Amino acid sequence: MTLGATGLQVDAALGSIFRRPVSALDIVELAGDASTRRYFRIHLPPGTSPSSVILMRYPDDVPGGEELPFLNVHRYLTSAKLPVPAVLAHFPEEKTLYLEDLGDTMIEDRVKDAGAEGCRALYERCIDILVRLQSDGTRALDRFAIPAKLAFDVDKFAWEIDFFFEHAVRGFGGIPLSGRDERAIEELLLPHLERLAALPRVLAHRDLHSRNVMVRRDIDLVLIDFQDARMGNVYYDLASLLRDSYVTLPETLEADLAYAWRHAAPASLRRAAGDASASGFLLDLAALQRNIKGIGTFGNQAVARGKRGYLRFIPPTVAHLERNFGRNPELRPLASRLRPILAALSEKASGEASS
Repeated sequence: MTLGATGLQVDAALGSIFRRPVSALDIVELAGDASTRRYFRIHLPPGTSPSSVILMRYPDDVPGGEELPFLNVHRYLTSAKLPVPAVLAHFPEEKTLYLEDLGDTMIEDRVKDAGAEGCRALYERCIDILVRLQSDGTRALDRFAIPAKLAFDVDKFAWEIDFFFEHAVRGFGGIPLSGRDERAIEELLLPHLERLAALPRVLAHRDLHSRNVMVRRDIDLVLIDFQDARMGNVYYDLASLLRDSYVTLPETLEADLAYAWRHAAPASLRRAAGDASASGFLLDLAALQRNIKGIGTFGNQAVARGKRGYLRFIPPTVAHLERNFGRNPELRPLASRLRPILAALSEKASGEASS
């Protein structure tokens, strides 16, 4: 069977995977994520085990002799015994990967069904996985690991702030912000970005949130969308999970999970986190940077890629930032500059998402 306009020879690939002739019964494109990758579920004939597989088609051009980042990161996560989908086959000439089908249930879906408190046990398991990612995952890296060559340094953080201005403030919001005003905000952010970048680094998933943790067989959790992993401070993934744009956790649950992380973390991670008395503020700084970048991503998805559905996630992300500002007097000068911009973005996103 050929996969529509893509021209992929699916049956030939399935025959290679199963070592016998297998024809796809049905091929359904899945919703995918905010990337340019495309995903398809391939249903297999009765009696075939497994009964379905996932085909991922990636647009990336990988230079000759270099490894696809997804496969590179997958190898190290597997070595660290972290839960990731099995890779069944790779056909680089077609830019396709065949992966284990994990089903359709994300943590986000479980929260919709049971509420955040009803998913406390799932989030506690996420924290355990995060600790293993940061400790065992970091130890598994060697000189061939792509994440070991990339980092959330000041330049990367600054690039993500510029991304927010370009794609959310100007691109989506159409807000007439002068270069002088933009520089003033960046100068207020810079000391905080420098403080985050100066912390010891561990392996970071980079996008650890409720849409990138699948729930398999009701209890098992599996990480996905990890191909952009890089080195970062211990608060980056924790902030991404607790200050999620897709799921708003009660503040009591946030605090309990942050405490659970520190309690579960080995001594090396606690040292990397710095003084316990400063951990709350450092987590807020990580969330500040992460949430600002997230709003930039949503603006880019809406304007550049026509994915307007992402606009509905701008208001809850702005709400995270508002609570962050309210907790931290040190952020007042920055808050006074950002609040009018964030309010305008939230109002416009709310109006367009509901229309």
